[in-house]
Amino acid sequence: TSLFNKLTIALVGIGSIEPSLLVASSGNVFSTRELQEIRGRGAVGDICLRFYDSSGREVRDPAGNRVIGIDLDTFGRVPRAVGIAGGNRKHAAILGALRGKRINILITDQFTAARLAKADARTVQDR
Repeated sequence: TSLFNKLTIALVGIGSIEPSLLVASSGNVFSTRELQEIRGRGAVGDICLRFYDSSGREVRDPAGNRVIGIDLDTFGRVPRAVGIAGGNRKHAAILGALRGKRINILITDQFTAARLAKADARTVQDR
């Protein structure tokens, strides 16, 4: 884990609470019950299987103890954090990652970018 502190760039996928059919069929995800519990705690997405809510705050879950990888606090210190995601299913997860400053570069499609810009404009107007 000490090597995580030396990262200067990280390229990560942004996951939604609902796994794609491909990921779900691979058996490499949390169980349906575990995902329901995580969602019940307010999680909307994950980076490296570390869950966060719509504001980007970490949502801790006992199932996360099985994950071997970078934690969100350490990930937050990576100077260049690049997230890759797109599509309607990932909207809440991407928005949470951006709001929480979990990533500082986003690679996405034009439709998702436009939807995120509209959501951000509504958030700013609501304040």
